[in-house]
Order: sequence, then structure tokens, then C-alpha cells
Amino acid sequence: MPRRKTRKVTKKQPRKPTRTRTRSGATAKVLKSSVALIAATCVKIIRTLTPSGETVNRVAAGAWHSRSVRRCAGLVGGIVVVGLLSWVMLHNLRGTDRYTVDPGRIELSANPAWAKGTLAKQLKVDIEDALRADLADMPKSSAFDAEIMQTISDRLENDPWVARVIRIERRFPTDADSSSFLLPVLEIRTPAIAVERDDHYVLVDGDYVVLPLSLKKEEFEHFESQLNVRLRIVRGVEGEAPVAGKPWTTEQVAAAISMERVIRKAQLDNAIHIEAIELIGVPQQADARGRVHYQPDGGVVLIPDQASLPGTRLIWGRPPVHASTLELSPNDKLEQLRAKLLALDSVAETRIDLRYKG
Repeated sequence: MPRRKTRKVTKKQPRKPTRTRTRSGATAKVLKSSVALIAATCVKIIRTLTPSGETVNRVAAGAWHSRSVRRCAGLVGGIVVVGLLSWVMLHNLRGTDRYTVDPGRIELSANPAWAKGTLAKQLKVDIEDALRADLADMPKSSAFDAEIMQTISDRLENDPWVARVIRIERRFPTDADSSSFLLPVLEIRTPAIAVERDDHYVLVDGDYVVLPLSLKKEEFEHFESQLNVRLRIVRGVEGEAPVAGKPWTTEQVAAAISMERVIRKAQLDNAIHIEAIELIGVPQQADARGRVHYQPDGGVVLIPDQASLPGTRLIWGRPPVHASTLELSPNDKLEQLRAKLLALDSVAETRIDLRYKG
């Protein structure tokens, strides 16, 4: 029998696990080497740029021997010394009585330029007394204190007579017996119109602010004779006037003041003196959308001096603040008035309508 071939069976050896490089490990290695390289480069640059002690000494010696450098150093040193001396002197002066101001005894210059004669003198005294009373409770302070200047300015501007504080001047002692004081320079409000009430007139300036001066009707003529410019009377303003120092913000007051400005600017009084402005059908307030609804044929009527032109009326229509495209412009109305005044021999008992052409 033939032999059967036998096969030799060998056991398979298990494979050894192979190592694999991860991408994150390679990236970390690159970053470390990059950081090390950058750090070495920075150290090298710093060592290159940093001057040695010998170089510093050479530069300093050269700068000191330079005339311009010595001059600059001397100038800076002088400024520092002067600043220190000034600070010491100011610190010492703050505590002395001669450089202390009392706001209750402040010097004031409140000159109502629109008045003259005894009226101007009396108004000046009354206004300055009221302003000193506004400052009477303020404590004494150093004349060098900036805060006291601002506080005084704010208090003065709250007074009904003061339109604005132009500036406050410091005045220091000029001899052994004098002392420091403050001198505010003020702009006093100027009345623009006299609004007629039942038995008196309320004065209002060009900013609609009510002035602290109410005139009885029998006093108005004497008061007006002491004004540099005559004061216009306004009729037809409704409602109560606000307290002095507050603006009278109604459409009627705005209409009167805008009309007064046109009369002044055009110097209409030189041709025909306007004694009063009468408002007819002018609303007190605008509606919710800001529109001002006049009554039919409502507007402004200008009344000339009735002593010389009795019965004369100038129908102006809507004042400039409420101008309408259906009427002539203020300039056209003035031109038409001049033309009619030249054409008429007499305007007494005349009704001149300026709203429309013709």
C-alpha cells in the first residue's frame, strides 16, 4: 500500500500591532519648534537693539554738549519751577481775607438800556436789589474758586430780569486796603410788547418771557414817555399770564411778537406810527397735528395812532409766524402799504386791506 502523505500543520503566529502616528502629535511637535524659533529670534532682536552702557554714555554726553538740548532742558526746568511757585502762592492766597468774596455783597451792573431818566435809575436799583437777595444765602468763598463763579451765574440767570450772564469778571486787590470782588456783566431783558388786561398791562420780551413789571393803565403813558423806543400795545390775547420769568407760549402771543418784529425791522413807525396790534379770531393753541386754525377773516389788525389818524385800520391778515400761501407775503404787504400811503391824500378814517393784491 502506498504511503499516505502527511501534511505538517504549523501554528500561525499572531501579528504584532503596528504603531500609527497620529496627526495631533505631529502638529504639537511643529508648534513647539515654531515657538522656540520665534522666542530665540525675539531674544536676538532685543539684544541687537538694546544699546550697551558705553553707547548710552556716549549719547548722553553728546546731548549734554548740544546747546539746543541744554536750552530745552533749562526751559522745561523753568516751567516746572514757575508752576510750583504759582501753586504755592495760590495755596497761600486762598486762605487770606483779601482774596475772599462775599456773594451777598457782589458788585452788579444791571443797566436797562431801553429805559431813560428816573425810570432807568429806579429799574437799576430794583433789579440789583433783587439779584443781591437771590445771592444773599451763599457763603463766602475764595475768589479763585471756579465753582462759585458757575453757581452765581446759574442763580442770576434764574432771575426774571436776566436774559443771560455775559461773563463774570474777577477783580483782585490793587492796594493794601482793597479786597477781591466779582463783577457779573448781565444782559437785562427788554420788553417787546405790552399785553392788555382788564385794568393793567403785562410786559413780555422777544423770547415770550413775562417780565416782573405790571403797569396799571393810568400809568402806561408816563411809563412810555421814559422809554427809548415806544412800546406797542397788544389786544385780544386770552388766558391768564404765567408768573414772571416764565414764557407765555400761546399762538396769540407768538402772532403778536412776530408782527412786532416785522414792524420794527421794516421801520414802519417812520411812515405811520402803529399804536396797537389787535388779534381777531386767532386761536390760543394749535391742534394735535400742529396746525393753527384761524376763524374766517381772522388775523392781525394794525391800529395807527388814533390822535393823528382816528378810525384808521390796517388789515394785515395772518402774521408772519402763521403766514398763508393764500395771502401776500409780508414783504409784498409792506410794499402795498407804502404804495397806498403815497397814493392817498389822507388815510384818516380809512380801512386798508393788505391781505390781497389790489
